[in-house]
Amino acid sequence: MSAMILWIVTAIIAVATTANAAGLKCDSVRPVFEAQGFSLSNIPKEAISSKELKVCGSVRSGGEVCCSADMELTLQARARDKHEQATRDTLQRMHGVLTIRGNRFHSFFKDLLETSKRGFHEMFKKTYGILYEQNAYVFTDFFDELDNYYSKGTVDLDEAMDNFFNTLYQKMFTVLNSQYIFDNKYLECVGEHMKEMRPFGDVPQKLGVQIKRSFVATRAFSQALTVAASVMKNMQSLKPSADCAAALTRMTACPSCSGISDNVLACGDMCANVMKGCLAQHAALDTEWNQFVEAVDKVADRLNGPFNIEVLVRPINLKISEAIMNFQESSQDVSQRVFTGCGRPMLGRRRRRDNHELELESLNFEQETLTEDRNPSSSAALDKLVREIRQRVRDLRQFWVYLPYRLCNDGLVVPPSNTKECWNGTHVDKYIYPVSSDGETQMMNPEVRSMGPRSTIVKEQTFALGDISNKLKLAFNGQDVNWIDTDNITLNNLTEEETWYGSGSGSGDGAFTDDEDGFKEGSGYESNVESEPEQPSKQPSPPVVVHEAETPSRVDIEPHKGTGTGTATGTSSTTGSGNNQTTTVDSSGASKQKMSLSRALTTYLVPIVVMWFGGCLNDYL
Repeated sequence: MSAMILWIVTAIIAVATTANAAGLKCDSVRPVFEAQGFSLSNIPKEAISSKELKVCGSVRSGGEVCCSADMELTLQARARDKHEQATRDTLQRMHGVLTIRGNRFHSFFKDLLETSKRGFHEMFKKTYGILYEQNAYVFTDFFDELDNYYSKGTVDLDEAMDNFFNTLYQKMFTVLNSQYIFDNKYLECVGEHMKEMRPFGDVPQKLGVQIKRSFVATRAFSQALTVAASVMKNMQSLKPSADCAAALTRMTACPSCSGISDNVLACGDMCANVMKGCLAQHAALDTEWNQFVEAVDKVADRLNGPFNIEVLVRPINLKISEAIMNFQESSQDVSQRVFTGCGRPMLGRRRRRDNHELELESLNFEQETLTEDRNPSSSAALDKLVREIRQRVRDLRQFWVYLPYRLCNDGLVVPPSNTKECWNGTHVDKYIYPVSSDGETQMMNPEVRSMGPRSTIVKEQTFALGDISNKLKLAFNGQDVNWIDTDNITLNNLTEEETWYGSGSGSGDGAFTDDEDGFKEGSGYESNVESEPEQPSKQPSPPVVVHEAETPSRVDIEPHKGTGTGTATGTSSTTGSGNNQTTTVDSSGASKQKMSLSRALTTYLVPIVVMWFGGCLNDYL
């Protein structure tokens, strides 16, 4: 019996010795390496000592591996480059989404302002004839100032409004008192009395407030999209650290070096830790980014409510006409008060005006005065465009802390994440380490421990997001924003390849397809993926919404399950965080009332008759 036991023990030792002598078999992984581009002459025919390798050697400490040190360096470079490309593709796609929306908003506003300017010119030219043409620069300069504010932010809107109405006041005073001669000194005195006499009624004050808050909010919204797109672009230049490259190699290349021929993928939790460590610098933007998203959401609320730029700009010709009518009604009183304050000017003779100034047959008040009704389908175009942009930006809430999961789900992990049939960093089995927390600090991350100091690139993007968020908050509250020396990036500075040149949203259709966003192009680690993987959910985090078109049904590893916010509706009653009041559109735009014929005659014919009478009186003096 004891002889039998001794024989069995001897046999077991012999088998173990034979197995150890045989060592690791590499025949099965040689085709794997060959398919990756390695020549057969460079692939070890027999297993070699793991001591030669820096990364995969630690996986099989004291054992054998099937790849050389040179192969490991190549595999590490490939893993780093693939990760860098996958990150860049994802950020580039988001950059494209924001750029397209920003350019459409920009084009819509420019078209809106140009249409308003053209309608203003046509109406005033037909109404006032040569009198308007001789002084048209006053109005064109005003529109140019508005355009310059939106484009460059270097215009003081309060000063621009004061200059416009002061110049218009002097010009009208001169025309209405054409029997007198006025020099520059006298006109300066005329201007000094403008505010106390309020010749235009309350139009300058009301219009000034409306223009300031609407243009500030519009520019802030446009610039916010530009800054966000710029952040996505600049973060593409961030390079992975050495520790990140080692972790990527251990996750993607070491299985083959360990002799595993099957196409085994990493465990989900391992990939999450690797990506969180590699993207820790990106996660540093999370706080400022989420504050930015909230600020954009609130300003969008204003743009679809009381700060609606379309409601303001389209009927601006009528508002200025109302100011002119107010002046006409009080012209005699204004003139007498000016004469009292500045002295009576010298009488002079002026030539008779041409008769064609008084030809009224071509005037059509129902058509020419209601320029905002020329294209009724466009009245909701801005609302629809802003809602689309608002929802896209909402979908990017917590984008930076979701980025690791987004990349892992793109063909790197085995679903579900808790399977035992996955690579855990040393062998095929369940991953035993917990998933690290979200954010920049990854001290307890078992895969990537060294993140290094915050990059200058990240610091600059953090500052840019904080700065534009502050501007958005001011715009939301109807306050002025100082743009001087703070905007290094504007939509006008985008290169041609970065700018999407489309027809804008003037057609009023406002529909955006996923093809325009580039969501069907595929990116990341899995080149044949036709659409972007869904935002996963596992770790507790605030909710996030992602459009179905952007996220297919496959879910591998998940930071949390989002509840979503839903698509924004088109109502004008809105609330935001910290804003519980209901906002409504100004009555001037909410209900487009047609001007009656009597009102039109009062507004436009009376001033002409008064001017004609003044000219006739002058001819007889």
